Amino acid sequence: MIKRCPQHGFFRGEHCECGSSGQLLLDETKTEQLGRLVAGGLRHFPVDLGLEMDSRGWVDLAKLGLVVQNRHHWASKELVIALVESDSKQRYEILNDKVRARYGHSVNVELDHPENMLPMLYYGASEEEADRILEIGLKSASQKYVHLSTTPEKAWHVATFRTGNPRVIKADAALARAAGVKMMTVNDDIVISETIPARFLCILAASDIPKPEKH
Repeated sequence: MIKRCPQHGFFRGEHCECGSSGQLLLDETKTEQLGRLVAGGLRHFPVDLGLEMDSRGWVDLAKLGLVVQNRHHWASKELVIALVESDSKQRYEILNDKVRARYGHSVNVELDHPENMLPMLYYGASEEEADRILEIGLKSASQKYVHLSTTPEKAWHVATFRTGNPRVIKADAALARAAGVKMMTVNDDIVISETIPARFLCILAASDIPKPEKH
């Protein structure tokens, strides 16, 4: 759910970090409905929704507000702003009167995030996926960019949503970057990249992957 704290603005969950219960703006169902629609418009099918997207992925915020309101009578531009500003995963960003998805695109965009400077990056996969990736390289089947994690434990955690036996692939980002592979930092957790050739990849030993402590 999304709420508004009078002191700290929009937040997700029952209480703001200050302890305030805030004002309810969207319940869980409506938050999910709005999130799916915004993700579709900003990542996958802007034209189908009547949105004009520039080469960097930006669309007009007011137009998106009208689009969501046409689909859901309770939605609005203000609730799109609330969705963006309360999102801890930083999926979207707003600049002046424009809004875009920071990552996850299947449409053809040329994003302009800062260059990644981390020497190593990580990708979580199933055992079958890992074997194939080591043969053909790390490439995205459906998205514009490959999405990598900044730590092995984050990559492992991502992979657990798809498989019960995760493998973590380590990418030598420094060497790949020197060879001309473009990599961009989205946030503290995610780096997006062009295809990474297999010669820069290896499987990380299970003993080298920090796991959450069991309580």
